[in-house]
Amino acid sequence: MKNREKMMLRTSWISVLGNAFLSLLKIVAGLISGSLAVLSDGLDSASDVFTSLVILIATPIISRPPNSKYAYGREKAENIVSTLLSFVIFFMGGQMLIAAVGKIIHHETADMPTTIAIWVTVVSIVGKLLLALYQFRQGKRTQSQMLQANAVNMRNDVIISVGVLLGLGFTFLLKIPILDPIVAFLIGVYIVYSAVGIFREANIVLLDGVDDTKVYDTIISAVERVPGAYRPHKIRSRHIGNRYHIVLDIEVDGSLTLTEAHRIAQQAEDSIRLSVENVYDIVIHVEPRGGTHCEEPFGVSREVL
Repeated sequence: MKNREKMMLRTSWISVLGNAFLSLLKIVAGLISGSLAVLSDGLDSASDVFTSLVILIATPIISRPPNSKYAYGREKAENIVSTLLSFVIFFMGGQMLIAAVGKIIHHETADMPTTIAIWVTVVSIVGKLLLALYQFRQGKRTQSQMLQANAVNMRNDVIISVGVLLGLGFTFLLKIPILDPIVAFLIGVYIVYSAVGIFREANIVLLDGVDDTKVYDTIISAVERVPGAYRPHKIRSRHIGNRYHIVLDIEVDGSLTLTEAHRIAQQAEDSIRLSVENVYDIVIHVEPRGGTHCEEPFGVSREVL
């Protein structure tokens, strides 16, 4: 956990400093060149600085140990932050859609940026791409949904900058002004789509779901490999941060002693931990084999997969 926190903090600080530099560069270039597009791109990068600062604040909260009030810890704060980031990205895409539609309706055209504006935009594209790749790689290594959401946000910034350059190029080289707002509209649709994806993934965790239901097959197969463990059922799995919390029932021979039944349950737990990566905790309830049990409307078993 400490190592994960350090990696997330270091990644967020690099994001803050990198985006602050690119934002300042584009804002100054936009003011000097008179390019509203580059100035707007700089202001968008300034919002990325705010996003990374939010992650910096959230990371120590996520890493706090459990206590009597938060017995499962505070790792779901990461998914709350990811949800907030999805709204920021959605708003950015929505604003682009509105602006693009307005230009299409009113047949407005944009001015071609001066040379300095174009070069600064190219530098921004390269810088943002490197930051996005670094954030995504670190997000995968730490299994941090926050960092991966921020990487998507920065990837969208790259697409925005490339789209602006392509749109302006087509507008003035091909003398078809309508292409510029059309490109902007398509970029806005893509950004909104990305925001919806981030929101959906974050809320699967907040609603105690799992994004990959194949984990249930893995759990069942792991239990079935244990001699004396039968019929794994009422299996429930959810995420706490980036780790699985698993609860299930198994059946054992009713004539076994408590010690023997516990030993089988422990072997089943060990088998699951070997099969499923990043397990937070496993709770196994033992029942006598073939007994009569009340069917409850929750949990997964082999029969319902």
